[in-house]
Amino acid sequence: MIFDRFAEGLESLEKTSGRIDLAKGLAILLSELSPDETAKALYMVQGQLMPPFAGEPMGMAGSLLLRAIARALESLNAPLPEVDLKKRLAAIGDPGLLAESLLPPGKRPLVSLAAVYDRLLGISRLSGTGSQDDKILHLSRLLADIAPLSARFVCRFVMGRLRLGVGDATILDALVQTTVSSKGEESAMKAERKRVREELEGAYNLCSDLGRVGAVLREEGLDGIRKIAPMVGYPVRMALCERLGSGEEIIEKIGRAAVESKYDGFRCQIHCGPTGTRLFSRNLEETTSMFPEIARAASELFAGRSAIFEGEALGYDGENDSYHPFQVTITRKRKHNILEKSSEIPLKCLVFDILYLDGVSLMDRPFQERRKILEGLFPVRVRGIADRELPPEGVFGASRLIVTEDPHEVDLFFDEVVEEGFEGVIAKRLDGVYAAGSRNFNWIKLKRSYKSALSDTVDLALIGYYRGKGLRTKLGIGAVLGAVYDAGRGEFQSVARIGSGLTEEGWRDLRGLLEELRTDGPPPGVVSGLVPDFWVRPELVVSVLADELTRSPTHRAGRREGEEEGFALRFPRMVSGPRADKRAEDATTADELRRLYEIQRQRLSGKGEEGG
Repeated sequence: MIFDRFAEGLESLEKTSGRIDLAKGLAILLSELSPDETAKALYMVQGQLMPPFAGEPMGMAGSLLLRAIARALESLNAPLPEVDLKKRLAAIGDPGLLAESLLPPGKRPLVSLAAVYDRLLGISRLSGTGSQDDKILHLSRLLADIAPLSARFVCRFVMGRLRLGVGDATILDALVQTTVSSKGEESAMKAERKRVREELEGAYNLCSDLGRVGAVLREEGLDGIRKIAPMVGYPVRMALCERLGSGEEIIEKIGRAAVESKYDGFRCQIHCGPTGTRLFSRNLEETTSMFPEIARAASELFAGRSAIFEGEALGYDGENDSYHPFQVTITRKRKHNILEKSSEIPLKCLVFDILYLDGVSLMDRPFQERRKILEGLFPVRVRGIADRELPPEGVFGASRLIVTEDPHEVDLFFDEVVEEGFEGVIAKRLDGVYAAGSRNFNWIKLKRSYKSALSDTVDLALIGYYRGKGLRTKLGIGAVLGAVYDAGRGEFQSVARIGSGLTEEGWRDLRGLLEELRTDGPPPGVVSGLVPDFWVRPELVVSVLADELTRSPTHRAGRREGEEEGFALRFPRMVSGPRADKRAEDATTADELRRLYEIQRQRLSGKGEEGG
């Protein structure tokens, strides 16, 4: 495909609102591509050159992009001083529209999508002395070779500002449409679309690479999709927990269960194999360089073998043979002075699951079998309820765990764990498989915050913000608008206006981040009954605590067909700034919010009975 045609497709997507129509438009575009082009196109529509775990960020500073545009104009005999470019950019606000408006029309060479992608990838990999000048040179040549419309999207892409609203769910829906015929009896087609969607999502959960899924589907069909399996170096999308409010509810739901300590650290997925060891975070970004002691210990433990396993990394206090609180552990997440910090705050990793060993996937095996394998590899220093949690002597240890069918034991273990400073417990179905990328009742969390009316913090994607008033006028921000994610609809649904919880410095820093994400109107897939002063792309996630959940005619979170009310948080306050370990799609879901409301309702009802 010629890149100019691809740019026309992007423009069409940009003008489209609603996930269903976005998926239809993307399916039309994908149907024109070869398998090799499919992978590259799917990366690009999400503003990427590779899947997130591959670590190929394109982000280029605006000043460098302006210099590249100036150089491209000069090569096309339409020079414009850089100072004038800056003035025009200030007026337009979008470097893509600036380039499109200034690059002269005319005949250009027919540059393919693959060629543009390869040139952008080459630019992203330039490093070292003089690399900035090289990037400007190569980008200016690319801009001079493509049509003005194409330049609009290339400029946005290199700055990380592609505004299409195409998320994982939209891409999966589009791939389904390229596979399932639109002719036939409606109920049969609906069932077939659902089946194919489940197969594609299952493959994506195993490899975390939508480009690969799309390319395999185009080249080999569903037979190829079924061959996608866990592989060292490709992170598996992590299994997620449901929530319940007591030991009694947990045992009633899943019966005899394994109950583990829920640690408050960094969740790590660790891959060991012939090409080395790699660590991945909850949102699938590589963190190997940040945690060298974990990578080193894993390489030694699995020398000559291959494995994928998961654990929680915690800062270790050697003086007291205990763990640091999360506020200390989080200081290890850095890109500079890593060795110095690792000496000051070494890490321990409590392993809680193993997914793959020596070429064999363990994901479909029951949890109790996976746990037995895990305990054969990692030391267990504590069992039972009354024993204190002991950090492992080396870097790795198995997570603390009991197996019980007694709700009272679950609650006793919970109290013991919380007393030691941990978050709570996670109960696991003994016969449960590892459900990659899924949230179900194979894993159930019970946290210490369940003692309040609203049983937990929620993670909200920010979709807008408000100007500061009164004392906050000088900050330029007074509150933010938060949303939960409805995965079924591909929507971010408003749930709270949040105006407390941060220091002045925190608000100032947050405003700086949000300004980079501003849009002219509500981004695609954002649904809100409130209109903020400024809309932003949903990319930042914050943790929020509130007094309770209420039904609301204003907010759209969790509102179902035929309902007039959604859910809202009462007296919300932020308990953390933006979370680097979560994507917007990892925010609390609309379904989770409904379950939290039910837990709250039951808890308040119980308190009323106790009160007489």
